[in-house]
Amino acid sequence: MQNISYEYHNLPIPGGGYVTGFAFHKKQKGILYCRTDIGGVYRFDYAKQSWKSLIDHVTTDKLDETFPIAIALDDQNPDRIYIACGVWEKGEGTLAVSEDRGEHFHYYTIPVPVHGNLNGRGTGMRLVVSPKDPDTLYFASQQSGFLVSHDRGQSWTVRDVCGEEYLTFVFAGPEDTCLVVGTAGVVTRISDRERGHSLYVSYDQGESFKPLEEPAHYFYEESRMSGLVAQRYDYDGKYIYVTFSNTGKHSYVVENGYSCDSGDALGGKVVRYDFLSDGRISSFEEITPNAANTVLIAQKNQMLEDEILFPVVDGERDHRHGGYNFGFSGISSCESQPGLLILSTICRDNGDKLYLSMDYGENWQVVLHDLGIGNMHFHAPYMKKEYNGGHSLIHWLSDEKINPFCPDEVWFNSGTGVFRSETLLQTDRSFSDCCTGIEETVHLNVYSPVAGAVQCIDIVGDLGGFAFEDVDKPCENSFADENGNRYITCINADFSDEQPETVIVTPRGNWTGKTKGGLILSTDQCKTFTRLPMPFGISDYLDEKLKGIERPNVNSGWVAMSPDTQNIVWSVADMIMLPIAGVIHSHDRGKTFAKVRVYDLAGEEVTVGRLKVFSDRMDSELFYGFGEHSRMYVSRDGGATFYQKNISVSFPDVEFGIIDTQNKTEIRGESGRCGVFYMAVSEGGLWKYRYDKEKDEIWLHKLSKDGDVVYRVGLGLLSENSDYRKDDKALYICGTLDGEYGFYRSFDEMKTVERINTDSQMFGEINSIDGDCRTFGRFFIATGSRGVLYGIPSVQ
Repeated sequence: MQNISYEYHNLPIPGGGYVTGFAFHKKQKGILYCRTDIGGVYRFDYAKQSWKSLIDHVTTDKLDETFPIAIALDDQNPDRIYIACGVWEKGEGTLAVSEDRGEHFHYYTIPVPVHGNLNGRGTGMRLVVSPKDPDTLYFASQQSGFLVSHDRGQSWTVRDVCGEEYLTFVFAGPEDTCLVVGTAGVVTRISDRERGHSLYVSYDQGESFKPLEEPAHYFYEESRMSGLVAQRYDYDGKYIYVTFSNTGKHSYVVENGYSCDSGDALGGKVVRYDFLSDGRISSFEEITPNAANTVLIAQKNQMLEDEILFPVVDGERDHRHGGYNFGFSGISSCESQPGLLILSTICRDNGDKLYLSMDYGENWQVVLHDLGIGNMHFHAPYMKKEYNGGHSLIHWLSDEKINPFCPDEVWFNSGTGVFRSETLLQTDRSFSDCCTGIEETVHLNVYSPVAGAVQCIDIVGDLGGFAFEDVDKPCENSFADENGNRYITCINADFSDEQPETVIVTPRGNWTGKTKGGLILSTDQCKTFTRLPMPFGISDYLDEKLKGIERPNVNSGWVAMSPDTQNIVWSVADMIMLPIAGVIHSHDRGKTFAKVRVYDLAGEEVTVGRLKVFSDRMDSELFYGFGEHSRMYVSRDGGATFYQKNISVSFPDVEFGIIDTQNKTEIRGESGRCGVFYMAVSEGGLWKYRYDKEKDEIWLHKLSKDGDVVYRVGLGLLSENSDYRKDDKALYICGTLDGEYGFYRSFDEMKTVERINTDSQMFGEINSIDGDCRTFGRFFIATGSRGVLYGIPSVQ
């Protein structure tokens, strides 16, 4: 097998996902890391002003490092970094340890479940290095208690924190004089509706703990689990600061619903603790921002003072008990500027805020809120106000960090990337996104159109989709309604090879309800979209599912469209399933729909089962259905009826009838050929599917060798001078061939293959691949953790 040198580049979005925390090295300038929920850890390159991914070596079958829950830095060794990460289902986590700032790693097991994209991801520092002994690590797990290692993570012991197991952070005091552990008060809860204590302290290196005094909490009847949860902390050499939040009334998570994971929050508080002369922690002082200790400077034509800080009309301050209908989360100090603090709200309905204090929290000033305070500038096109209802998209603002060597520089997170100010203490301060290099969105499908200005159609979780005309520049937001409101989490798209400007997509409606899910149609290659009318009235079952799809953030399903763009078949989703009961068709480009009829081999109508649909690339009357247990169907009447076909070979048992990358398969129709598909079916390998219309028969041929695993497949140009629609195609695949995982290409249907990546070019989970129809050698990769990329042969 020959190895071909390839280089890989992101089609830049940038950002796009939840960055859950930051870590500055306290003793060495210029060392900053961030962790993400699904995209691993990044290191900031100050010289290039861009972020560098530390997970490009991660393979699709070992994804632990893509889900980090904590970063720890060693004050005595600036090159060392520890990352706690893992996949929850494994039952144990991974400690990734690097001695060269993330260029290389070695690994140890953490003997409890860990996952960076589950509850508790937005809280504070769960992993810390002892300030007294660099061999000692402390780890506050999500649901399995407090762990200590004295050999840099090679082995661990569990310490009891007064019976509590659901933890949020750990703080190690100077010289290990104390340990403070934050908890969610789940095991120790007072009742099914009220949490237990949230803060505990140890003065014997974790051998024993006792409750640390904390603010009293108000019992909110509207909260499904009332009680304060300690979110994050900071230590400035004088005080320990702790933020608190109470689960809100709309929480969709109960026991461990806190931070952003609760969906909303109530009753936020901020406190500070002093140290006594014997190293113990004193009682707290509350420093929560309030009307008496907070000033606000608004920009021109904005509301002033109480109108923004404590508006009565939106109920921000609940005067029944003096609390807030939001929480507090991130807090950061700067030892080089004593008294300086930056603080953030969490899950605030009208947009999260940043507060600034210059006197240890005695007084506060609001320095960032929406677009009215703080001079917020967005560079990434999709972040701009015109695509976000005229407002800032800052949300889930759970962490911020001040550069310990530069008090003017502060970084903060959001559910969609990284932001900073380099003028925090200036009168003309400003903020902007700073996501260059961060590409951590989840991409579900990718397509290369055969013609037109668009080079790549990218189907994305959360952000919906993008149509790239230049693969090296962020494209303007494209999957939006006529008012610029974005659709989110599209599942798939289809377009006509004859009329590539016509594209149909299956989006969810956005979280605000300003867009609704269903089908959207573009006739200008994704520049503009029209939402097709919902086809209510076909059946009670479909009415129920369609009404659900019109709610925010609900899967629409899977769609196929004929080459003449008139026939559409839509498999309406039930979560990730595509039930036969939800398959409908249209013969007038979506103006009207009717129920699809499906028949089995005996000619009996099928009403139970699943069906994912694809269009023929040449014949507008032909559609193809793929269901559970490898059942295959063909429609010869534009999608109105589907008939199951015999499979004459031994084909693996595959579940095709689900969406959202859950089945590790990929089906690609061949442009310019009638009835030809290529099917990657994981352990079952790579197959070629051919439908003979005259004989009404399916022919299947396995292209890969027995034992080879093929997860994804795309089709590209066969040579520099080939005609994509007329000639044979190059195959691009992701899988394991001859025991070696990677990306491969073949120009002779797998008789010979070339590996086109190295062990440092893996990019985590791979959800879809497609070859470029117009640029020889180029192919596109939709990942679950590293954005969307293209690979192209290296220039020799």
